Amino acid sequence: MPRDLFAGTFERNAGPRRSKWTIAGSFLAHTVLLAALLVFPVLSAFDNYVVQARSVAFSVPPAPVMPAMPAAPPKSAAPAPSEVKIAAPSAPPQNPVTEERPFAVGPPAPPGAPPDVIGGGRIPGTYTGSDVLKGVPEPPPAVVKPMPVGGNIKAPRRLSYADPVYPAIAISARIDGMVILEATIDETGVVRDVKVLRSIPMLDQAAMDAVKKWRYTPTLLNGAAVPILLTVTVTFSLR
Repeated sequence: MPRDLFAGTFERNAGPRRSKWTIAGSFLAHTVLLAALLVFPVLSAFDNYVVQARSVAFSVPPAPVMPAMPAAPPKSAAPAPSEVKIAAPSAPPQNPVTEERPFAVGPPAPPGAPPDVIGGGRIPGTYTGSDVLKGVPEPPPAVVKPMPVGGNIKAPRRLSYADPVYPAIAISARIDGMVILEATIDETGVVRDVKVLRSIPMLDQAAMDAVKKWRYTPTLLNGAAVPILLTVTVTFSLR
C-alpha cells in the first residue's frame, strides 16, 4: 500500500490537534479542583472548631447579695434623775449604840516591861515576845567527837588507879597475857566507854571493869577541854 495512503488515514483518525496552552490550562484546572476538594473539608472542620471555641463562655456565679442591716432603734432620752428625800426617823431606834467599854488590863507592868502593855498592864489572853522566847527550848550544845591522842593532843596523866581482879577460872586454867583496850575519856577525865582491841576472852571483862574506875587529868586543846581516845594495856600475870 502506498505510504501516502497510510499517512492520510492516520491523520484522519487522529482528530484535531490541541495546543500546549490548552493542555496546561486543563492541568491547572484539574489541580485547583483537586485542591479545593481536599482543603474544603479541613477549612470547614476548622471553622466549626473556632465557632465552638468562641461559643464557650465561662459562667461566673453572681455575687451574693448581703441582706440589709436593720436600722438601729433611736436612742431614748435618759430619764431625769428623781429627787430622793431622806426623812428623819420619827422615833429613836430600838437598839441604841452603847458606849465602847475599855479593855480590862492586868496588874501594872514592872519597870522595863516591853511595849505590849496598855495603861500599865497586860491585855488578858495576849502574848509578848518575851513570853514566846521563854517557851522555846535552847539548842543543845554542839557534840565534840573524841579525838585520838597524838600531835597537838597530849596523853593525859592518870590520877587514880584500880587493880584488875584476876578471874579464878583464868587462874585455874593458867591463862595470862595482855588485854588492849580503847578508852573514851570525857572533858573532865572520866572514862565513859571502853572497847576491846586485843582480846583474851577470860580476861576481857576484868580488864574493862578496872579501866572504868580510872581517872585522868582533862585534856586541853587551844585552852579548851576536849574528849579523847586513849589506848590502854592491862597485863595479867601468874608470877
